[in-house]
Amino acid sequence: LEVQLDKYRENLRAILGFIRPAKLICVVKANAYGFGVGGLIPILSEFEDISLGVATADEALEIKSLGYAGRIILLGYTHPKNYYQIIYSGCQLSAYRTESIAPLAGACRDRDTPLGLHIKVDTGMARMGVALDDLPGFIRTLKDYPQLEVVGLFSHLADSGHPEREVNLRQEQRFMRAIEIATEELGYRPECHLANSSAMLNFPHLHLDSVRLGILAYGIRADGEHESKGDSRFTLPAPRSVPVEPCFRLISEVIDTHRLQAGDGVSYAHSYIASSPTTIATMPHGYADGLFASLGNRAQVLIRGQRFPLVGNVTMDYVMADAGNAEVGLGDEVVFIGRQGSEEISIESVAELAGAMPYEITCAWGRRVRRVYVEE
Repeated sequence: LEVQLDKYRENLRAILGFIRPAKLICVVKANAYGFGVGGLIPILSEFEDISLGVATADEALEIKSLGYAGRIILLGYTHPKNYYQIIYSGCQLSAYRTESIAPLAGACRDRDTPLGLHIKVDTGMARMGVALDDLPGFIRTLKDYPQLEVVGLFSHLADSGHPEREVNLRQEQRFMRAIEIATEELGYRPECHLANSSAMLNFPHLHLDSVRLGILAYGIRADGEHESKGDSRFTLPAPRSVPVEPCFRLISEVIDTHRLQAGDGVSYAHSYIASSPTTIATMPHGYADGLFASLGNRAQVLIRGQRFPLVGNVTMDYVMADAGNAEVGLGDEVVFIGRQGSEEISIESVAELAGAMPYEITCAWGRRVRRVYVEE
């Protein structure tokens, strides 16, 4: 995986310019969606108005151990066994269960300053969060503990990629009411954040104080960036675009070639049979590395600026391409996702062939996929 840091930096700048005066919470959970958080920290550290969001305590502690000095918000669940470590790491935590408040406050007894909490409100995901009716009581309980301080309020949209869906309006209305309740109960308005990548584009009025951005930072277009063609019950502004571009390539190389005759088969079960004499190129990239098995006999790769089909079953360690009668040699660069010459294979097209989301493609890249960070 070749990550082009200069393009990544420019993407972040473009996004910040798009959302200002809101600030950016760059979500880097799941090892930065597979892009490798350790290699991105030097760029992320350049921006004072970017915070990092993660899903687990282990992710937050890993980022701390890598020397990141900015703010980290643990947006997901924190197990009580992680309280002590995470509390004294300087991270901010999410809060949404009354039963957790007293143990959390107890773990903070030796802190010199209160622990910053972001209250998560359930506005329609039915996954995690305080119900709107329970929010006043939840805040009052938190206020009983001086070791805790509410610094944020957030929720998550269920279908922001399709702006015409009624659920978006319902969730917006509930979150606006949650802001009113929190402001009244606390005596101040905490940092409010609701929009993800799709909502950032489709609902600019929901940028609020901060935007939580995920996969768009890598130039992977969020679902619903372009106007939905479904029937709309609401009058919506046309979705806006932000000038980001892919900042990565997934590449390999040819490690073997075989000349086949008509009728010869390829890989397990011979799911591909050559119809004429052809050259088969082998690459060391398989389903253990995140290449979906469903892409066998469906996807393409780029070699020497030309497109060739992947053929045969994808195996754990290898996959093959039918190069026909083209000149293909050992060590030739093979592009699975990205540009080579004038040709490009987009991650969106690969995801569509696999019947998956781009998120699934990037998060599946295994440890054997070596991350290389380059800057022009």
